[in-house]
Amino acid sequence: MRGARRRVGRVLGLACLIAATVCANGAAAQGIAASGAAGLADRLQLSEAAAPERLRLRIHAQALAAGALPPRGLARMRADMVRQGHYFDGGPPALVARDAVVAPMLAWDGNINGGVLQDRFVFNGLIFEAAPGVRAKAGLVAGGSVAGVTRHAWQTGRLIELRGAAELGWSPEHRIGRADALVSACSQNHLRGWTFLDLCGTAARYWRELDQGTAYQRSAGIVQVLAAERSAHQLELRASRLSGSGQDQTRLSLSSDSVWSRLASRAELTLGQPREGATLLDHRLDGGITWLMGDRPVSLDLSTQVLQGGAFLGVPRRDRVSGVSLSTRLRPGASIRVGVIDSRSTAGIANYRQVTLDLRLDRLR
Repeated sequence: MRGARRRVGRVLGLACLIAATVCANGAAAQGIAASGAAGLADRLQLSEAAAPERLRLRIHAQALAAGALPPRGLARMRADMVRQGHYFDGGPPALVARDAVVAPMLAWDGNINGGVLQDRFVFNGLIFEAAPGVRAKAGLVAGGSVAGVTRHAWQTGRLIELRGAAELGWSPEHRIGRADALVSACSQNHLRGWTFLDLCGTAARYWRELDQGTAYQRSAGIVQVLAAERSAHQLELRASRLSGSGQDQTRLSLSSDSVWSRLASRAELTLGQPREGATLLDHRLDGGITWLMGDRPVSLDLSTQVLQGGAFLGVPRRDRVSGVSLSTRLRPGASIRVGVIDSRSTAGIANYRQVTLDLRLDRLR
């Protein structure tokens, strides 16, 4: 009961934080000397770079109502409405969007083979050392990815989205490969106004030299998009069920995406249902901001999560994993992300620090 109260408190706390942030920024915006038109132009540019498509559509609609939407923005708004099924006029289900991407990839991977990240640790005065054959191998990975998505509208503003992606990588240094694949199906439904209901199912498979597995997720989410005088926001409450690869768990997430006059922000709190004898997610908090340097978006993202439950060598298990990353677009169709992940655990084998680097030469929007 006490744990449930803590989780409810965290959800309410984040809801208050989101509400307070919206109000505080709205109040601060009243004192900004820049003209409203200039702020709206900035939000339009930021929405193109960092906003989810429904939030981007809301900002375009806001600019259209103010008579400040340029021809390029009007074309993008119409394309988004087509992709979301708002121009569907009845009849048999119709294809409203189709995208496909094949792209090269270059990354620094701290665990190419799915091995043990901590080579040695001390427990109760005893030294434990991993055998060379099961240690994690780090290095550059080169390869490619393929991704595709189709959307079929069956009612106005209601559609079925099918998505698939796969990535193959090879380490020349260690002469080993890795692979990941994902398929998903979502029912995206416009309810009324700017309220939506999403129902999704996803299956993901990964292959590593020392590890492989499959994970499944089913989720249902309510999305609300709001607009203020100098900002716009997308709020979502989502319940999901994960299974496979030892991750059977129900989770609840509350998230907020916002676009202000000078930056875009993201925040999400996820709570996990505990299960006796298993080390699973207790809570995770993700956040980040995106701003423009010229016409180039730059993003700073932070995350922290706690996993607990079960035991390691008879000691109750609790892991805290934190991460920070910085990413930017090098040119249209090319982006780079560098980050650091730090894990601290009561299980010495789970103490590690990793540097990550990803260079993407194209991506599916």
